[in-house]
Amino acid sequence: MFNPLILLGFFLALNLLSLTEAYNSQHFHQENQMNEKTKATLTNLDTWKRGLFMIVFAIISGVAKLVVTLVAVFQFITLLFKGQTNEAVIPLGQNLSTYLYQITLFLTFKTDEMPFPFIPFPDGTPGSKINKDNITTTEASTKDDGAFIDDADKDDIEMEKGTKTEPSNE
Repeated sequence: MFNPLILLGFFLALNLLSLTEAYNSQHFHQENQMNEKTKATLTNLDTWKRGLFMIVFAIISGVAKLVVTLVAVFQFITLLFKGQTNEAVIPLGQNLSTYLYQITLFLTFKTDEMPFPFIPFPDGTPGSKINKDNITTTEASTKDDGAFIDDADKDDIEMEKGTKTEPSNE
């Protein structure tokens, strides 16, 4: 006797087998392509060089942060005992901060440009950059930019330039 359910089950099993085989073949092909991509990436010498430089710059960053902390403590102690900060040390703190900024840009893949010693050591604030809309932006502002000047600083600047006269006692 012929049972149509057995025939249907046999037909479904064949289809399932062929679908499974097609899936396995496609999956194997994709996996093989992925393995080739991964193998190419893992054997790329430039990637390993960057990784090595990232480790070196991460260590340098830690040392630079320690020096910035020491500069801050020195400035605080100077302020406590002399009543004012040491003006000669301020550029060191600024330059180290800019250097840390450059290292951070490299470590986070924002730039491929490696910081000092591959470029000159920074002198001052980070430079202006032109973004994708050709708008110039500045990453940091300082007292020299005129952005954070209070009234006491304005008086000091005017006195240095000779544009302010002493108030008369008349």
